[in-house]
Amino acid sequence: MKKKLKLYGSLLLFGLSMTSCLDENPRYTANEQIVYENEQSAQMALNGIYGLMAVQGSFAQLLPEINTEASGLCWTSFNPSDNRCQYTNGLIPVDNEFNNLVWGALYQAIANCNIFIEACESERSSYWSSKDNMIAQAKFLRGVCYYSLYTFYGGVPLRLEPSNKDNISVPRASRQQVLDQIESDWKNAIPALANQSELSSNPTAPCKASAYAYLAKLYWLMGCNSWAAEQGDPWATKELKESWPEMRPSNEYFKQAKAYGDSVFSMNVFDLEPDFRTLYNGNRLNFSKEFVFVVDATMNTTENVGYNSLHWTFSPQNCSVGETWGRSQPNKAFYNWARGTYQDDPRLKVTFMSKWVKYVNKAPSEEIQVAYPYVMKSRLDTIGWEDVVIAPGLPPIKQPITETVQEIVDSIDYSDFTKYADPRNPQPEELDSLVREAYCKTKDASSWNINDWPYFGKYMTQKCSGRYADNNLYVYRYADFLLLMADVENELGNKDKAIEYVNKVLTRARQSADTPTTYPKNLETTMTTEEVRKYIFHERLFELAAEYDGFIDTRRRGINWRRTEVLERNNNDGITKACYEYGVSVGYSSPWREYWYPNDGAEDWNTYLVRNQLIPIPRMEMSSNDMVTSKDQNPGY
Repeated sequence: MKKKLKLYGSLLLFGLSMTSCLDENPRYTANEQIVYENEQSAQMALNGIYGLMAVQGSFAQLLPEINTEASGLCWTSFNPSDNRCQYTNGLIPVDNEFNNLVWGALYQAIANCNIFIEACESERSSYWSSKDNMIAQAKFLRGVCYYSLYTFYGGVPLRLEPSNKDNISVPRASRQQVLDQIESDWKNAIPALANQSELSSNPTAPCKASAYAYLAKLYWLMGCNSWAAEQGDPWATKELKESWPEMRPSNEYFKQAKAYGDSVFSMNVFDLEPDFRTLYNGNRLNFSKEFVFVVDATMNTTENVGYNSLHWTFSPQNCSVGETWGRSQPNKAFYNWARGTYQDDPRLKVTFMSKWVKYVNKAPSEEIQVAYPYVMKSRLDTIGWEDVVIAPGLPPIKQPITETVQEIVDSIDYSDFTKYADPRNPQPEELDSLVREAYCKTKDASSWNINDWPYFGKYMTQKCSGRYADNNLYVYRYADFLLLMADVENELGNKDKAIEYVNKVLTRARQSADTPTTYPKNLETTMTTEEVRKYIFHERLFELAAEYDGFIDTRRRGINWRRTEVLERNNNDGITKACYEYGVSVGYSSPWREYWYPNDGAEDWNTYLVRNQLIPIPRMEMSSNDMVTSKDQNPGY
């Protein structure tokens, strides 16, 4: 079983010499005997693989960051040459630096899994008592890596053996081949993975139920893709079918997802954390029954592995003792929609952040900083009276002694939703003049302000050092599983069961406050199948905001059903639209402006959406792999 990441120090330094799976000869040769000379050293090597899941290009930063930036729910500084802007704007070049880092990090973890599996299956390890379990964990991790690659790129090269100079070049596998390999790894891992009774002492290691939950997720994704084709979606009926001729009816995939999901329920391993705030309160949570799969991470400052930089990525500048940059922020449309939809839902205060104490020299100051939708208003307060002689010979009169006080005001008054025709989309004319001046105009160079957008608040913490935080990485939560299983049951005609699963998530949300709230309200059984389908789609975007599914969640049912809606919601947001149009009128004088889809109107919707269903295969892969050429590139790149 996996132990603390601190055990693998020297091993990881060796592993990191394999800069990617494309190195000329990256397998352990002379050192292989030393690394796997006994069961203890093999366990350290397995810990090293877990460490490689927590690096910049993987779950520690770029997987949640890119998922968020490319979802259509995010704002980043508008600079077309910036890696982040390219994902948010949907103009991703094949040499995007983040793309190279993600590809390289996932394949490096895969390469280490391949080496580990081969070494542990050799004769010299035949007597190891935990050999089967360690191999199962490595196969599980390899499946997770290939699943992440699949959701971004579709078919990818399948590397299943230690790399050497004779097998560097590998053709791009088809979608079905990658799907089959992912399923094979998870199914083969199940027999030797831990049972529930073994899980509590090893909270970050997967158990049997983890693999079943991932299999359910895999088949749910296939079912959603197939459903899109059945609905006549232009992307799914053309590009998807051409790359996936083995596609079967969606009902078959949903039935298989249900079978795997029911196995998870029968094991009774997972449950929701009673209070949503416990998951994201800034403190390290070592174990929770909500963890389907979690990667152990620390505020590691001595090695470039096994860390968590999500606080650095998502939290506002100067909000903690560590480094923060607020690189990826919710766009105004997503924030406004969520505030107007969920109203007093306790998750709002966890998911979004618009007010914080400013830190100076790693210490809190007396200054409060604010971001959208808060504004600072000045008022004159009377603090006393003084006698003032107005004219010689006249008696003095009392005049007030005043001081200017800065007051923080929530500029969109959600205490009274009747003020707005649509509380999910406040219009500029419904706001006061101060708010219109602050947030409905693109700023000029002298008044750039990144705080014109709110922040994602889930990863805010004071338990950090530099850019590294001390929290674990929640890759797959039980709430995610419940919502996808609700989707599955709804598609299979079991609407009431779907509503039951959704309501578990909503009930937990209401109870995540000192006093239970009114919102989110439970779903009613009178809802139609289509209404439940739509609700689940949007609920996933909110419950899992800034986590690991934003990219695929907005795309899994094609481009016509909801994907276009998410982007048009940005364009149709009243405040966003006013700010964008003002930017047009002044010639986009600064990078702090809004996004407008598709590509500032320079493309037609279909071309833009089809291209952005996938991320391009990196140029570095095509330049180093003779069997992957430009003809293998994803559509539109």
